[in-house]
Amino acid sequence: MKRSTHLPQSLWGQSTSEAFSIAVIDFVQRHGTVSGIVKRMDQLSLGAVARSWLTSDVHVPIFSEQLHALFGTSALRAFAARLGLQPRDLVRRLSQTLPAILNRLAYSQGLAPSISIY
Repeated sequence: MKRSTHLPQSLWGQSTSEAFSIAVIDFVQRHGTVSGIVKRMDQLSLGAVARSWLTSDVHVPIFSEQLHALFGTSALRAFAARLGLQPRDLVRRLSQTLPAILNRLAYSQGLAPSISIY
């Protein structure tokens, strides 16, 4: 049986939100891991945003244009296509999910709050 990478229905026995979170974790790992993404955010003057994600429960939002600058429009479009989403829907969901994902990954890897983003 061939597995689908589209998200509209549950993916491999997981809920859509779980499947999306797993896909975002994979996307993060492919685009520089936590420390690489935080470094890139700092270069884009988004260090305060990254710090809020890693050091507090109140996450400063990231906006569409900031996600495009962070990952690149072509990478976001490819990710959306892989998941069967419209690019704008992916960016909306990613802006809501990415802060918590980076926070969890940083703590699970023993990186937060030791990541140098100051």
